[in-house]
Amino acid sequence: MNADGSGVFRVTSGLNNGANQVPSWSPTGGQIAFTSYRDANGEIYVINVDGTGEQRLTNDGEGGWAIPNDERPSWSHDGMQIAFQTDRDQNYEIYIMNADGTGATRLTNDSLRDVDPAWSSSASPPPPPPPPGGTIAFASTRDGGINYHIYTMNADGTGVTELSNLANAADYEPAWSPDGNQIAFTSNRDGAYSDIFVMNADGTGVTRLTSNGPSLSRKPTWCGDRIAFYSNRDGNYEIYVMNADGTGVTRLTFTQGTDASPAWSPDCAQIAFVSTRDRKWQVYVMNADGTAQTRLSDSTANESDPAWSPDGNRIAFKSDRGGYTDIYVMHADGTDITRLTNTATGAREPAWSPDGSRIAFTSLGGNYDIYVMNADGTGVTRVTDDPRLDVGAAWRR
Repeated sequence: MNADGSGVFRVTSGLNNGANQVPSWSPTGGQIAFTSYRDANGEIYVINVDGTGEQRLTNDGEGGWAIPNDERPSWSHDGMQIAFQTDRDQNYEIYIMNADGTGATRLTNDSLRDVDPAWSSSASPPPPPPPPGGTIAFASTRDGGINYHIYTMNADGTGVTELSNLANAADYEPAWSPDGNQIAFTSNRDGAYSDIFVMNADGTGVTRLTSNGPSLSRKPTWCGDRIAFYSNRDGNYEIYVMNADGTGVTRLTFTQGTDASPAWSPDCAQIAFVSTRDRKWQVYVMNADGTAQTRLSDSTANESDPAWSPDGNRIAFKSDRGGYTDIYVMHADGTDITRLTNTATGAREPAWSPDGSRIAFTSLGGNYDIYVMNADGTGVTRVTDDPRLDVGAAWRR
């Protein structure tokens, strides 16, 4: 029929005592593939749109395990092949064949049913552009359990998507790969000890990178083809680096205190980190090979959570030097410290936007949620508002 519902006409005659159904129009518009049960079982046929030239493409009614069904045809975008579902192998699987019925090939092989093939079209619209402001990964308990899972959202708080959802595992501390295609994170999904894992940006392809129990490895941070993290695999917590595939683990710090929370400089030449080597938590920096370890902050307060600005000139961090835990920023050499937030409930875990114009952070406003502010501390906006905990924002680069 026409798109407005007019001009209805019958293409198949129905004189063969079997249902003809599930039509699929060829890309050229000249033919229709369909399923017919005229032969007691389902077979794939094709017919011209004017009802002429009907042709049977599959023939599985003879010699099969019973009376198998070939059903639900779907044309390839170029009209050269047809995908369909069939139980000719005693379980529904997806096959493809040439448009003339030859060359049938099995695509799936699973103990459960695979059905309803649908071929993508070359005319499909391109994927939507990235959301304004980019994408933020974070950890949350919003699914109602006690464990954190990894989520992503647009920078304005919309489009929240859960990436990890193992019921008995905690996934947290997400860190984007430089190309934005993967996320490294901390998880105890393989046992009682936390390790570093990586997954694709859509949550698929989870791979374990560290395995050194009984010990903990945490807080991955990515730069180039290397990932820095901290671990107590050698007794106390120290900073380590490894290749992005988990090989080549190298220890960078050797102190009696705790060294934690590494953060790469944008050029991958230095790593900021925190340490208790001088009793209080303070921010330090070192070269990427562990040399030239230098203290940047010098306060009687505790200072941690360093995050390097995209231009490499500034480091944001949290400090309780003002009485409450708030977000501060300093030059990369430790000078010119400026307070950005002034809360009565605490702010932590700063994360810069890719262009350096904004900073995401975690704050307690009834419960922990993600906020975004301008890089000078103005324009604070709450972007998550969930009765559970949202923490650890990481901006996609």
